[in-house]
Amino acid sequence: MTDSDKKHSFREEFEAHLESPIPILTRLRNVIFGKESPDTYTQISFYLGVIIWTIFLVWTILGYMVLTSTDWIEQEKGLDVHSLIEQRGEALGFVGADFQNSLITFYNVALVAWTGIFIGLVLQWRKNVYFIYFIWVAAATYLLAMWFLLGFSYWYNDTTTFDKIAFFLLVGHSSLYYYFLNREARGDKTNFFGIDEDPK
Repeated sequence: MTDSDKKHSFREEFEAHLESPIPILTRLRNVIFGKESPDTYTQISFYLGVIIWTIFLVWTILGYMVLTSTDWIEQEKGLDVHSLIEQRGEALGFVGADFQNSLITFYNVALVAWTGIFIGLVLQWRKNVYFIYFIWVAAATYLLAMWFLLGFSYWYNDTTTFDKIAFFLLVGHSSLYYYFLNREARGDKTNFFGIDEDPK
């Protein structure tokens, strides 16, 4: 096949790809998640993680938007968000605008951390054992950033019980799934009660 034929063939394939009836989002989904769906337990684990990830991501984005729009909120709604944040910061031991600045920094770190967790969830869907490292590192980064930037009191008093349970459920269940996946990768047959010794 000559270079001219190769170019012509490539062009035909590329144009056919552009004219494909498969929507762009479907193609993107196939690139990220693959064309085949995993087993039911993997899907359940993934969807559980995605629900928790979505909740935290939405709250992080909303919190960041509020903190960076305090002047607009005060002008439009007449609510002095800056003073409310400053008062809460003083109660936690911060001075002046330090608490708001620390919150903004934390939300930036949180956005990176939850992006890392999403990558871990994608790898989990694809049953890649390395998924757990993304989740562990990102979750640890999120938690340590909260403790160091905002203080342990903020995590203890200002974080809801639901948030604490959801966060540790995500990490705990991901770790449990990693245990089963790691067993499977080593060739051991697993079930919810441990190793199935039956070689069938």
